[in-house]
Amino acid sequence: MYYLLLFTPSDTLAEEITVLLSLYLGDKLYVENAGPLQGPAAIFPKGSPSAFLLDVRSCPDQDAHSWFRLLSSQHTHIPALVYDGSTDLRELVLPLLYDKAFLPVKNKEFVSYAQSQAFLERLSFLSHINPGAGLTIPNLSGFSFTVCLLRGQKKTPELLNRCRLLTHLFHSSFCYYNDSIPLFLFVLFEPTGNFTQLERNRQLLIERIQSGKDSLPMFCLGVIHHDLAGLTSSFLEACEVYYVNSYQRPCAIFEEISSPPGQMLKPQKLMEIERSIRTDIQFREGSNALQYSRQWFAECRALNYELDDMKYDLIILYSSIKYVLFDMYGLKLKRIKSGLEVHEILSITQASQLEDWFCTWLIYTLDNFDLTRSNTGFQIQEVLQFITNHIMEDLSLNTIASYFYVNPSYFSTLFKRETGQTYISYITKLKMDKAAELIAANCKIYEAAHMLGYEDIRHFRNTFKKYHGISPSQIKAHHKTPDGKA
Repeated sequence: MYYLLLFTPSDTLAEEITVLLSLYLGDKLYVENAGPLQGPAAIFPKGSPSAFLLDVRSCPDQDAHSWFRLLSSQHTHIPALVYDGSTDLRELVLPLLYDKAFLPVKNKEFVSYAQSQAFLERLSFLSHINPGAGLTIPNLSGFSFTVCLLRGQKKTPELLNRCRLLTHLFHSSFCYYNDSIPLFLFVLFEPTGNFTQLERNRQLLIERIQSGKDSLPMFCLGVIHHDLAGLTSSFLEACEVYYVNSYQRPCAIFEEISSPPGQMLKPQKLMEIERSIRTDIQFREGSNALQYSRQWFAECRALNYELDDMKYDLIILYSSIKYVLFDMYGLKLKRIKSGLEVHEILSITQASQLEDWFCTWLIYTLDNFDLTRSNTGFQIQEVLQFITNHIMEDLSLNTIASYFYVNPSYFSTLFKRETGQTYISYITKLKMDKAAELIAANCKIYEAAHMLGYEDIRHFRNTFKKYHGISPSQIKAHHKTPDGKA
């Protein structure tokens, strides 16, 4: 299938091009008229067309020209045509047939521009719990996404320059702008098999933002998830960051509110209760979540928590619960994911009211599950996503097999068949990559080992050196600053 994407208000032009090319391509041609180009053109994975065409007759100003140049520079391998009416349409279009870059789309089920725009518009307005519901969007389970959100960004030359810089730095990406909110999204993606590369790109973007040298804005970032449901999860996480940043404290990435600095200092019993709440929701449909939540508040009272400290920890717990919910389920009602609950938490003045509010919210949320996830099937993407989300926890073969209701031996066989790797080697790779990241970020070696579940420090050091070729101490020394501080 040859997919030609037009940016023109003229349906007549689209019809003329269809007639011209259909003589040679027959029913293997699909021409889509996207209308006037007024901002970033968000092209999903599986959505790259065979050619672009901009009708400049309807664009007296330079905005459309600028956005089209951005699009064509990001997709340099795709022919980009400009039609101004000064030449015969036949002379412009027919040479495509002899252009080696004019290729059929690689996937039989490609994502059209209209499909991607409809999904992103629903997402940006939070008008649907599942923005893809009712849309015939092909399966994108082979891709992973992370969302960077910016609110209040006006469509100015500065926005265009930011898009240019971002798409130049990260080729596997797209930008989306919704003028009526206004809201700007920058989305990084990679094939799921390139998860490590996507994680590196995300970290590089965070570093570029924090350095300030590129004049990039302080995006709110979600973490990495798989397929379009995962893109929604990452967007909602970015929204959570936005609300916490607005009402509570400065933050930019979801990890800062789901795993804040100093979390390891939190009392062990409190962390165990929080883990029980999340695990119960994730794997037991919330059957005991309310009971655990009451225990959480009782423990806070026993620890003599101040109200502000309780609010702060509750926002983190609330965010992590929603992180589980949107990762595993489709929820029915808009309010569950509006993010306004953060403001409600902060406005409460008594600890007893805080407990009542949270338990009410939890019951309401549990009552509105759309339990579409089946525990009987082995979905490798779901397994890999779970491993990524819980890499800092105990992930023994028996533990994860029980989570997915599969016999450990059978789980091991399925995992090797689906990934080409043994479960142990896959987990070790992820843990050692995470260990290097933690140590490079000035985490003490014994702390990194403990956080990743290694009680034997000698075994941790030996495994690290076997995997990376150097010792943890050498990693730490390599990342020291000029003044000798790590």
